[in-house]
Amino acid sequence: MNVDVGNIDNKDYMEIDKIECNGNTYVYLSNVDDMKDFCIRKIVAREGKVFYEGLKDNDEFDLALMYFIKKHKNFIREEIS
Repeated sequence: MNVDVGNIDNKDYMEIDKIECNGNTYVYLSNVDDMKDFCIRKIVAREGKVFYEGLKDNDEFDLALMYFIKKHKNFIREEIS
C-alpha cells in the first residue's frame, strides 16, 4: 500500500483521504508524528504544478469537514457507540 506524504511547515503529513466535490479536491492529512495534528487542504493545479493550498476561510473548512463526516458517518457512529 502506498501512502502519499507531503511536507507542510516542516512537518510530514500523510494523506488519509481525498474527496472531490464541486470542482475541488479536498485532501485530509494527519501529521506522521502526531495523529492529533489534522489538517485539510485543496489540491490545486496551476502553471503546470500540482500542490496543496490552504482553504480560503472557516466556511470552506466547515464545508470540507462536512464532506468528510458525511463520507465516513457509519464509521464515526461505530466509534462513538
